[in-house]
Amino acid sequence: MAHPAESDNVPRRRPGALRGRWPGAVSRPGSAEFEASAKNWLFDLAPARWRHEEVFHRNPVELACMLRLHLDAEVLAMQAGLKALRTALAGRLRRADSIEIIEAYVREQAWAKGMREQVALVEEALHQALGGAARKRVAWRIVTGP
Repeated sequence: MAHPAESDNVPRRRPGALRGRWPGAVSRPGSAEFEASAKNWLFDLAPARWRHEEVFHRNPVELACMLRLHLDAEVLAMQAGLKALRTALAGRLRRADSIEIIEAYVREQAWAKGMREQVALVEEALHQALGGAARKRVAWRIVTGP
């Protein structure tokens, strides 16, 4: 019997193929505008102070990685906030404001999850376009200094 990964019934992703919903503001990988549009989009999602970090301008793969981690934390924060709110409201009469606040947490969590998925796509595409050397350069600079 064939291993499931070897079966013709299991869809496989082509090497280099992108999965998920590609962000509309980012040009397709391989285009002349890809890297610049990816960096602009990532900076638009990131905390404003990150634009002043020159290392992110030189290393868009690391910008994408750090932003993905930031969004992971945001998803967890929304989960924790929602859980705390529901615990605080347990057994109490819910007002319209309480329901709206719960809905806001749910919307923010869904937004962060969606953005995290799109950032992961861009990160993967940048990694493929710039090669693994981009990550190695950053690691080497951390070890050896500027």
